Amino acid sequence: MHHASLPEETGPNSSIQVLDRVVRLLERLGEAGEGGEQLSRLAAGLGLSASTVHRLLAALEQHGWVDRENATRRHRLGTRLIALAGRAADGSGLRRLCRPALLRIAAETQETTFLIVRSGLNAVVVDRQEGSYVIESLTQGIGGLLPLGIGSGSLAILACQPEAEVEAILAANAARYSEYGTTVEAVRASLSGIREQGFMLANGSLILGLSVIAMPIRPSGRDVTAAIAINFITTRLAPASRQAWLSLLRGEVQSIEAGISLPTRRTRPTKNGET
Repeated sequence: MHHASLPEETGPNSSIQVLDRVVRLLERLGEAGEGGEQLSRLAAGLGLSASTVHRLLAALEQHGWVDRENATRRHRLGTRLIALAGRAADGSGLRRLCRPALLRIAAETQETTFLIVRSGLNAVVVDRQEGSYVIESLTQGIGGLLPLGIGSGSLAILACQPEAEVEAILAANAARYSEYGTTVEAVRASLSGIREQGFMLANGSLILGLSVIAMPIRPSGRDVTAAIAINFITTRLAPASRQAWLSLLRGEVQSIEAGISLPTRRTRPTKNGET
C-alpha cells in the first residue's frame, strides 16, 4: 500500500520541525483518549494552522497512526500504534520476564499491580494486572506516563540513578512537578528513604485513600530502569500484612533480577586465534 508522505516544509531544520510537530500531535491525541479530538481544537492547542494540522493528520492516517471517525469528525490514535507499543514495551524482554511475577502478586494480594519502566525523563506503565476490584490510579492503565519523581514506582526508579543523573532529571522536570503539587526539594527528600529501605511506601500522598508499595528492579551490573508497584486502599492493609506483602514483592523482584542476564562481553581474538 502506498503511504502518503509527511507534509513538506522548507527552510533550515525543516525535517526536525515536521517531526517535532508530529510528536506533539500524537501526544495531544493520546491525551484526548478514546473520545478523540476535533481538528480545530488540535490546531489551537498546538498553535498551528488548521491546514498544517490537516496535512499532518492525513499523512498519519495513511500510515495507520491516526484514525478518523466520519460521524463525529474526531481524530484518535490509530490501532497500528498498538503493534509498535507492544514491541516497545517488551523491547528488552522485561515485560515478558515480569509477567508471571505480576500475576502471582496480584493473585496473592488481590490488588492491582504495575510494571513501570523508565523512558527518558518519564516513567511509563508497560504492564498491569488487576486485583479483585478496580481502584483509581495516578498512572491509569498501560501506557500511563508520569515525570520521573512522580508516583512511587517512578520514585523508586529515580532513587537508583547516579547522583549526577538524578540532579539533571530533577532540573529538567522541575516545571512539571508543580502540576502534581510538589517540588524538586520534596522529590529529592523522598529519595534517601528509598535508598535506605530498598522500597517506597506512599500513604495517600497523591490520591486520597490510596497507598502504594513500590520496589525497584536492580539487576547486578545493569542500569535500573524498572520497578513493580502494588496499589491498595490504605485502610485495607494492616501492619502484619504489609510485611507479608513486602516479603512477597522482594522475593519476586529478586527472582526477576536473577533472571536478567548480563550483556555478553565481546572479546578480541589474540594473534594465535585465542580469545
